[in-house]
Amino acid sequence: MPRAALDVAQTGEVQMKKLGKGLLCAGLCAACLVPVRGEAAYRSGADTGVEVLDYIENERRSRRENQLTEDQLRLMEDAKEMRANLRQPLSTDANAPLPVAIEGDDLFYDQRTGDVYAKGAVKITELDAKRFTTDEARGNLKQQEVSIDGKGRIVSVTPGEPPLYMDGYKIVYNYGKKTGRLENVSGKVGGLHIAGRRIELYPERVLVFDGYETKCSAEKPDYRLSGDLIEIFPEHEMIVYQAKFWVKDKILYTRDEMHVDISPGAKQKQTLPRVGYDSDNGAWISYRFSYELLPRVDAYFLFRYYSRINARNIYGLEWSNGGSRFAVESGHYEDEDNRWIRKSPNFMYSYSNRIVGGPFRYTLSLNRGKWKYRDIESIHTEYEAYFSRDALEFLPTWKLLAGIGYNVTYEGLNHSRIDGLRGDATIIHDMGPDWTAYVGYHYNRKTSQNSLFDYDLDSYPHKLNFGVSWAFTERDRFLFGQAFDARAHKQKEIDYFWFHNMHCAELILRYRAHRKTWHVSLQFAPW
Repeated sequence: MPRAALDVAQTGEVQMKKLGKGLLCAGLCAACLVPVRGEAAYRSGADTGVEVLDYIENERRSRRENQLTEDQLRLMEDAKEMRANLRQPLSTDANAPLPVAIEGDDLFYDQRTGDVYAKGAVKITELDAKRFTTDEARGNLKQQEVSIDGKGRIVSVTPGEPPLYMDGYKIVYNYGKKTGRLENVSGKVGGLHIAGRRIELYPERVLVFDGYETKCSAEKPDYRLSGDLIEIFPEHEMIVYQAKFWVKDKILYTRDEMHVDISPGAKQKQTLPRVGYDSDNGAWISYRFSYELLPRVDAYFLFRYYSRINARNIYGLEWSNGGSRFAVESGHYEDEDNRWIRKSPNFMYSYSNRIVGGPFRYTLSLNRGKWKYRDIESIHTEYEAYFSRDALEFLPTWKLLAGIGYNVTYEGLNHSRIDGLRGDATIIHDMGPDWTAYVGYHYNRKTSQNSLFDYDLDSYPHKLNFGVSWAFTERDRFLFGQAFDARAHKQKEIDYFWFHNMHCAELILRYRAHRKTWHVSLQFAPW
């Protein structure tokens, strides 16, 4: 930092002193805005195994959402330089205020009262990478308070907290009590954009009055959740009172009170409809409604309407706790080959956990219900044990995904039973920042040839698939995948995907070459 410095703790002067262009050291602690939300992930489905590269699309979206601004990058460098030039060792008292640098073209300080005044390109920078910027600021170092009458900005890249920046007016912040307020605020915390008439900051919560939150980065968001009051408890919960969900300028739905789980890894509910077109079913729209009946118990209704075949809905109840999930549901289901099957009802249970906390995981599942496909109707029972391992990185740019399981399927209609092994092994190779390839081998004794229902099954037990992903711009990615009958040496399927990001939505185009079918979907981020 090129400006002159004054160590206030070591000067004996008590009068108000003009420092001119200067830098003043004290202590500042920043806001508690840390609402981390579990993110919904993109999931593809295809016979060619391209789903193993879904992580690329999710990483690209996350990188766009969490990209640091120039102010945040500059703050990181300044905080690093500030730490390297400390005059005294840091206090071992965890409650002691961190050192702060106060800069301005005109800087005044009265050590007797603790008053400080700065004007012209003012920067108030804390050692742990938090900063206020404005044209004019007042404060008191003894009371540990900063106030800005005009417009100001708060920027933070503190390790262990989501990056944030906020623009607002009439900012008052007490860095000792960790409390403050801003008016006419707009900004971003982590990947969450927020705005409000007034925002109040407390150590355990954040209050947003007459405001909204959204994941959309546009100046006028395509969608947003507004409320008379939004109460944010960092890494725990967000409560929205008199909630309204907007798409552009239209209200999609309202709630008197809405609770949103923002704890790390929380499962996020769908808040926006999905639309698209495919050459089999025509134009379509889908939306998942859900309602919490009891803690961990949800009722849900998946609405899906297709222009050629009308409604194909699913409804049910779901309970989940830890690694366990139980659901009972009814409705219509479609596989990759445009085969529709009806389940009414269908009971599902699964349990997944790690083996002694290591890299290996096991999953136990049971599926039982009345299935109907065309004129075939049967009580279908299926259970499976499956063991897998976390990705094994055996070279810097290579990793292996592998798993093995045993499956038993029983049909009440003809009393048939199919049991046997299934196994999967896929190698992924990162060939550079924009290129990724995969090759996989899959075996499943159960096929459409030996099963009563050919729903969601291949006609051959030995499958070889491979493909490549190319991110040719920051917002565009091309994906190519193939599937082969490994024993017959015959190509079975080719998939082409194009992903195009449009700030607040993702356009996904898929062409299935062997079937000559198109699938187009538009999904609002984050899916």
